[in-house]
Formats: sequence, C-alpha cells, structure tokens
Amino acid sequence: MTKTHKGTKLGRFSKEKRLYWERRLHEYLRPIPIEDLLVMSWTIEAMRDGRKKAARRRLDIPGGSNDHEIGGKFFIPPWSIDAVLREKLSLGPTTANTRHLNLRSWSGVVKLLNTYSGLSNIESVMDYSPSDILSAMPRLFWPQYDWQLGTSNKFRLGRAWRVYATKEGKIAFEKKHGIDLETFLKLAFALYVGSEEHPAVRPSFLSSLGVTSKQLHQMRIAIGDTFEGHQAWAKSTANPDIPRDFLRSVTKEKPIFEVPDSAGIAYVIPCRSNLLLRITDGLYYDIVSDDDARRQSGKAFEDLSLELVRHYTGEDCCVKPEQKTTYGVSADILVEHNESSTGLIIECKIRRIPQRVLTSPDPFRDCADDFDDVVTGIVQVWRTYHDLYEKLPMDMAGVVLQYDPWTVMGNAFIKQLFDSAHEKADRHHLPRKDRIPVALIGHFDFETALRNYSHHDVFEAIRDWGGEWFQGWNLSGVLKESGKEKRPKPVFNYGESAQMAVPWWGYRD
Repeated sequence: MTKTHKGTKLGRFSKEKRLYWERRLHEYLRPIPIEDLLVMSWTIEAMRDGRKKAARRRLDIPGGSNDHEIGGKFFIPPWSIDAVLREKLSLGPTTANTRHLNLRSWSGVVKLLNTYSGLSNIESVMDYSPSDILSAMPRLFWPQYDWQLGTSNKFRLGRAWRVYATKEGKIAFEKKHGIDLETFLKLAFALYVGSEEHPAVRPSFLSSLGVTSKQLHQMRIAIGDTFEGHQAWAKSTANPDIPRDFLRSVTKEKPIFEVPDSAGIAYVIPCRSNLLLRITDGLYYDIVSDDDARRQSGKAFEDLSLELVRHYTGEDCCVKPEQKTTYGVSADILVEHNESSTGLIIECKIRRIPQRVLTSPDPFRDCADDFDDVVTGIVQVWRTYHDLYEKLPMDMAGVVLQYDPWTVMGNAFIKQLFDSAHEKADRHHLPRKDRIPVALIGHFDFETALRNYSHHDVFEAIRDWGGEWFQGWNLSGVLKESGKEKRPKPVFNYGESAQMAVPWWGYRD
C-alpha cells in the first residue's frame, strides 16, 4: 500500500482508481507529438492573456479571454498543463501510432486535461489525510500565487532586476553560466517579446540584437534544453510519493525548448509567463550559492523596500534605515508618524521558499528549520522596539516583509511560528510587554496596501493581523474586511528601478 502523511494510506480502491487514471492519461499522451503539447500550452495561455487571434490560429477555442481566466467557465489551471507536459516528458519518445487526440480541437484538449484532472483528484489525498487539509493549504496555494498576481508586469521585472542584478550578482551569474547577465536578460526578454504571436522564435531573430552564436547557445543552456535533455530532467526529478501537481515545474526551471526542423532549430516557449518568471524572480537560484551575491541581494531588497515605503508614505512619515542599537543593528526600516505617534518596524527577508517546503503537505511540521528566518524576523522587530521605542510615547507595529509569501494561507502553522518566536525572545530576556503585534506579509501585498491606503489604516490593519482573527490573511484583505477607504497614490517607478540594474532597458513609466 502507498504510505501517506502521518501514517494514513491510499486505500486499495483509491490506488486502483489512481492506476486507472494514470493508464488512461498515458494512453492519450504516448502517441501525441510533444510539439503539439507545447503549442497547446502556448495557445491556452495566449487566449487567457487576451491574444485571441493568435490563439485561434492554432486551436478552435471557445469563449472570450475572460472565460479562460481564473474563475472563468473554460479556465484550465496552467499548473495542470505544466504537469501534463512533464508527464509526457517522463514517458520518453512518442509511440508510432497515427491515432491520437487532435489538440487543434477543443474537445481533444478537454478530453486530455479532464483525464489528468481525474488523476490529480485521486492523488490529492495521497500524502495527507483529509483532516490535515489546513496544514496542506499553503502547498495548495503556492503554485497558484504567481498566476493570481500575474507575471507579465513591470513591477515584478523592475523589482527582481534591481534586487538580483547587482554587481556581485552579475559576477556570480557569469561565473555560473558563461554569459554576462545583461546580455542574457536582453536575449531572454527578446524571446519573451518574439513569442507573443507565435510559440517559436528562430535564432536569427535574436542574432539581430548583435550577439554572438556562443551567447545564444549559453542563454539556451542556462534556461532551456533539447527534448532529450528535458526528458532526462523529468525522469531525474520524479518522485512517486509527491502528487504530480506539486512536482518541480519544467516550464519554470527550463522554459525554452530547442526544437529542430527542416529550417534549422527554433526556440519554443510553451509558457511565456514562466519564461518571464524565470528571468525575474528565478534569478535568485542563479546566484544564491554565492555568498557575496546573496548578501548583496538582501541589501538591495532592503534598499528598494526603503524607497518604496518613502515613496508611498510621503512627507507624512519619517522613514529611516536600520539604526545602531545596544545589541547591534535594528530592523531594516523604521517608520514614524509623529502627528499620531504611531509607526512601523519592518524587517526584510529575501530568502525564497525551498522546494521541500513547497511540496510538503505539512510545511511547518516537516520543514520547521526552514522557517527560522521568519521567526528571527519576528524577534528582531521585538528587540528593535525594546531597544529604541520602549521608553518613547510611540505606538508601534511590526512587519516581517517576505520576498516570497512564506506565510500566505499559513493559518495552520502561524501560531507555531509565534510560539517559536516567543521561546527565542525569552532567551533574550525580552519583556512580554515589548512584544508588539507583527504581521507576516509578502512584498506585493504590502506594497499594494501602502499604495492604496493611508498610513493610519495600514498601521491598524497590521495590528489587527497580529490578533488571532486575521492571522494568515493578506494585509489587503484585512483592510477590505475592515471597510477602509482606498486612497490610491502615484505608482512607484519600476522602469527606473530596472534601468538602474540593466542600463539597456531604457524604460520610463
């Protein structure tokens, strides 16, 4: 029998159903040329993104673009398409069978993906019991997070390039991949632009940028592969104990497929969103092993966050970087609104969520050590308050600002995080009265709140988050639930932020 989380088992009937759906899926997948799956993936994304004419050139697809967005009547989860593509790669070469699903027909696409959905539903209870659904909520939500935010936007690009394309990051990247980072980003972004109307781009399109064939090849090696290379990757990263929905994503890690044909080779992009994700936030994985680059990226995230807070609070608040304390240095950003005697203590955390946390059905139980960074952030806020504000008439609240949303939907383990933080604070002899409310918030959500609401409203929402009712919520959700009035401010100039790191960008808001 298949072992599941906390000793539960996939019953015999469920195991047989799993084998049934797996067999059906493989029967459909084996004769389908992998090129057809790549085009199908690109086409459904094109429709979802509003490129209807381009999509309908390759698929008889119903409805409008809104029907294919999350919540629409024809919505197909992009992470399911990715899982199907990965499953095809794990099966090896296409079988010689002329009868196969027609993926230019919507009925053929639906039949294939409904079959995968049947398998996914059976696997959804494979490694945890239904009573543990709250513990598994983060894993269910994390794969959807980027899709819900949207990857194709200047905010993500400007933020990631500013944070990762530092001097030290550029050195680490070139050492690892043999191509300088600025040229790599120019080529990869040109691929993104070139694949807007067609799923494939010829190298000649990229060579017009004045780059060498060696640079083209190094770019492809860094974030792409041949069919054979992708197949080897899919097999080497397989894990029968993890539901397919949560296995590593081929289009996030290696979004370029090098495809040969009679005209030479082409670079096929089955998922443009994941290509952009790979050359923005994905740059973290290119530099994280280099200590200097990792530290400098952390500093760059702090500096950018400081600029953002200053931009959105304006002249109403005094916003300061970290200060010296009796124990070292304070949290990264201090916000003081003197008129109301309220403020924020913000600690920035750039560490990304590791794969083992992303795939665990009970992230905190299985990977508690990985959350130490978040716990340390909470305690840093409390220590800063105790050292700098405890004797001042300031009403303060704290934020642990996460580059990745570690604690989104983390209701099941947030209490445990704070229990750990209290234990650590006890060891520092911090009085309980100095342990102010702290919200654990992702950077996108925090910026959205700052952009749309007043300092006072954000401050109150952070304090509310620190109570039991709202823990695990988005800060924007707390503000909406509280009925706060939106007061939008001018958007931070991310085009300028991107150009600071990558001078060729030349974009202005």
